[in-house]
Amino acid sequence: MKKSLFLLLCAALILGCAAPEKKTQEPAPQPEREDENGLAFAALSVINMREDPNYAAELGTQALMGTPVKVHYHDNGYWVNIETPDGYKAWVNEMAIVPVDQARLDAWKASKRMVVTNYYTFFLDAPRPDAHHVSDGVWGDIVEYVGATGKYTEVALPDGKHAFVPTADVTELRSWVDSRKAVIPADAPQSDVEKARQLILETARTFVGVPYLWAGTSIKGVDCSGFAKTVYFLNGYMLLRNASQQFKTGEPVDVSEGLGNLQPADLVFFGTEATDEKPVRITHVAIYMGDGKIIHSSQVVRINSLVEGEPDYYSRKPIRACRILGNQDCDKGVVSIANSNIYF
Repeated sequence: MKKSLFLLLCAALILGCAAPEKKTQEPAPQPEREDENGLAFAALSVINMREDPNYAAELGTQALMGTPVKVHYHDNGYWVNIETPDGYKAWVNEMAIVPVDQARLDAWKASKRMVVTNYYTFFLDAPRPDAHHVSDGVWGDIVEYVGATGKYTEVALPDGKHAFVPTADVTELRSWVDSRKAVIPADAPQSDVEKARQLILETARTFVGVPYLWAGTSIKGVDCSGFAKTVYFLNGYMLLRNASQQFKTGEPVDVSEGLGNLQPADLVFFGTEATDEKPVRITHVAIYMGDGKIIHSSQVVRINSLVEGEPDYYSRKPIRACRILGNQDCDKGVVSIANSNIYF
């Protein structure tokens, strides 16, 4: 795979995770050798990437079906070390991915593909509701288009199996990406900026009640940075994986004197300030909603207030913030899906 595929989002940033309930995640173990350097697609609706080649190991991150990944090597039986487009390396079992070569990846990029746009769906072995399941699907999964059959669309899953999915649950990928109106230029008119902010918040609100899952990045469960990453992905943006990376991206917003500089859809970060002995430590991220409100994954995706005295007061004080909207594709660590060279 072209080197740029996996460097677009991860240059010179440090791995670390974000959750108020747990310790800051250490960097994923790095392979000592790379004797494959192959390519693959995530084959399941959501693949679980673990920090060590063991089912009992800590979950490091997740990837959605159809995500192109880099394969470093097989080891420890059926465990495979892979790398996501944002540079995260971790372990999956071999059934979680489908190895491909560069020619297959290029053909996939050029093909007509469908993205799941419903929260959940099922890929079936026949175009009828009582058909057997081939796989489940979640919001953001990508499969190849084969044809249309009544109320169903025939698709090819990453492992080559053909299946049928309700047409109402999928959208053609290119048109979906082009419809992401939250991706705006830096000089967008204010009306477009306001619309983009509301689109981000509308998506974020649909996650309310989704359980917190350490390292989760899907509608099945999210951690705090996974929530921010997923909300923005569904609106056309690709963010770095962890809060300790995300706070260095986009346009910095000063919160040293309070919330006055924040705008809806900005990311706000919590943690501990730097000392003479230690650097700043970011341990949590939320999406700002305006009027002192935030939405974040903390035990569950929920809305809280940063205003003391409010009934839903969240007592931690933000120490950093950044603005994602309009800061994509300009060397600020934020990339649009349309210009990522990963999907097209």
